[in-house]
Amino acid sequence: FFLGAFDWLHIPIPIWVQVEGIAATVRLRIQFIPEPPFVRNLTFTLMGVPAVEVSVVPLASRLPNVLDLPFVSKFVKMAIAAGTASLIAPKSMTLNLKEMLSAAVVGDTQALGVFVITIHYAEGLSAQDRNGKSDPYIVLAYAKFGKPLYSTRIILGDVNPVFEETAMMLVTRNEVQAEEDLSAMLWDSDKRTADDLIGRVQVPVKKLMAEPNVIHKRVDPLMGFEDANKMDGKLHWSIGYFEKVPLNKDLERPIPPPKDAQGNVQAEPKPPRTAPEMEMRPGDKAPNPAAHDLPPPPPDVQRTPPDPEWPSGILSVIVHQINNLERQNLKGTTGQEREGQAGQDTDEPSEEGSNLPSSYCEIVVNDDLVYKTRVKQYSSMPFFEAGTEVFVRNWHTAVARVVVRDSRLRERDPILGIVNLPLAQILKEGSEVTRLYSIQEGVGFGRANISVLFKSVKLHLPRPALGWDTATVEISRPLTLSIQDKSKAAWLNKGTNVVVSTTDSTDQISKAAVAVDSASGKLTWEFDQLRLPVYTRYASSVYFEFGTGGLFDRKPDAIAVLWLKDVIDDEETTIEIPVVVGKDLKQLRQNVLNDFAKKTHDYQVIGTLKVQLRVDSGLDMDHEKNAKSQARRHAFEAYDHIEGEAQVAERLAHAGDDGVIDKQERKAINAAHERQLENRQRGVAGYKPYRTMKWIKQGIKNRVSPDKPAKREPTVNTEA
Repeated sequence: FFLGAFDWLHIPIPIWVQVEGIAATVRLRIQFIPEPPFVRNLTFTLMGVPAVEVSVVPLASRLPNVLDLPFVSKFVKMAIAAGTASLIAPKSMTLNLKEMLSAAVVGDTQALGVFVITIHYAEGLSAQDRNGKSDPYIVLAYAKFGKPLYSTRIILGDVNPVFEETAMMLVTRNEVQAEEDLSAMLWDSDKRTADDLIGRVQVPVKKLMAEPNVIHKRVDPLMGFEDANKMDGKLHWSIGYFEKVPLNKDLERPIPPPKDAQGNVQAEPKPPRTAPEMEMRPGDKAPNPAAHDLPPPPPDVQRTPPDPEWPSGILSVIVHQINNLERQNLKGTTGQEREGQAGQDTDEPSEEGSNLPSSYCEIVVNDDLVYKTRVKQYSSMPFFEAGTEVFVRNWHTAVARVVVRDSRLRERDPILGIVNLPLAQILKEGSEVTRLYSIQEGVGFGRANISVLFKSVKLHLPRPALGWDTATVEISRPLTLSIQDKSKAAWLNKGTNVVVSTTDSTDQISKAAVAVDSASGKLTWEFDQLRLPVYTRYASSVYFEFGTGGLFDRKPDAIAVLWLKDVIDDEETTIEIPVVVGKDLKQLRQNVLNDFAKKTHDYQVIGTLKVQLRVDSGLDMDHEKNAKSQARRHAFEAYDHIEGEAQVAERLAHAGDDGVIDKQERKAINAAHERQLENRQRGVAGYKPYRTMKWIKQGIKNRVSPDKPAKREPTVNTEA
């Protein structure tokens, strides 16, 4: 236990706890089987309440045992009796020792399939604010469970919002057995009060699963909190249930021949002396001549890779345990007499000592943190048996990472090691792989036992929808604006700067970079490449703002909006975007300007913007300043350890190619070196007081001047 002031000071209070003895009578029953591991089920029951002798001594080891006090002793005995009541005869517990002792085989995902839901638009919503408008957004969930599973962006000041967002929701047997409804709830976002309900729609899950692998467009009227309550407005959306694809028997690898301890191929076993059709099993009245006509067994999930025809599907990652986990001895051998001594400790990790980590695991998929396990306190052999299932758009390009961290007090949790899992490489020989992986690029050692399973679904997404949700938008020169209606562009002859923004970042092209051709109505900007980091790119846009408004009104005069859901990853392309003017450009840039938006929003197209653009999938160093929350920061740190440091080192290795390393390059080299030492807890970062002071500094900074919350934070699932 600790006494402290806020997070800055902690005073340990020692308490000695010791189990001195356990006495109990247990009745066991073991089921033996002929194949390894030769046991299957173990059933045991207690024949009475066990006698447990425990001592708890606070502050000093010579003080009396607190549990010897009468009322405390009675309470402890009652607690033991209550805790073991479910195991005392005639009750019992059965353990499947075969599963516990054998290699873990997942076999299949818990998810039966996936719902693909596209929110198109809502029309005629009720006004929830005093200005006669609403700030709507939509939350998708299972109605009885209630937890939000997806949320659209908020569109400010609109009763006819156009979203065009697509979400994927896994459906398991639990939702089917519970007879769940798929729920879409429309809310009005408020700054200072609880959000108001605009309306909701519910559809039974079983009804949606009745016709699989087809997208159905729907128009549903909105209801209130109760089904009898009618609300203004309708929701236009599309829903489809897509089931899993059976493994392709043609892709199954043959069973490899057995090998001896030296790796030599052994002779094939002799065929059975009795043909299958002549065998008789217990209960058979006669031989079964049709036995050789039985259908072939289903494909083995560990020998059948995913079908390349179906790139989208369900990914399951399970962390079983970590063997021989320990922190690195960063100090090495110290003292005066070092001659002849080993440089570093090479002993096996022990379950007793001060160097035991309190580990937990994080699962990162395509640079998004999606899952976090519990902390396993002070153990070199932590058992987790925990994992998650997520929808993956394209397993050929997907990358999963298991990040092992050490839970520290009064400092940031360092990375003990990372397991990098590129799915195209991992699943080359089977849809499921379970093996030991060494953790790397951290301050610890160990081997993690991890299962990776992928099951495709019968879904063909368009190419732009097969990318990653985290990316960087690269905009290259030139940027060309062609104006057809010059009367709507008073700023044309003078030129203008361009403000380029995404949901998460903003940059600007100076007015000095523009070349104006008034006769043809063209403006051309020459500039250095822009890089704009973005999260949740499938719900985000990149928009361009032209003009500066009046003297007191700094709003733009025209905008051009490109939604990133329509762009293919990692391919440079030239795109023409309509340039529009209207009364409320801030509202327009939040809506997808389709045919419905033309009917409900006041705007005119005055020209086109020609832009060279590339969406670079995944994190890069530009995301560091945007990684504000713990989930974003931890995902970036994992990227930095695996890829970021190597990319920076590769770039700086060419600093002297011109024969001179200038001051700016030398500064960048020194900063990269300090960053590497910091990540590995070397140099001054090897001392705990330094790490604690940095942690305190960050805590004070967050309290004094907290960062603006990100517009969208990732949903990180944890153990139930």
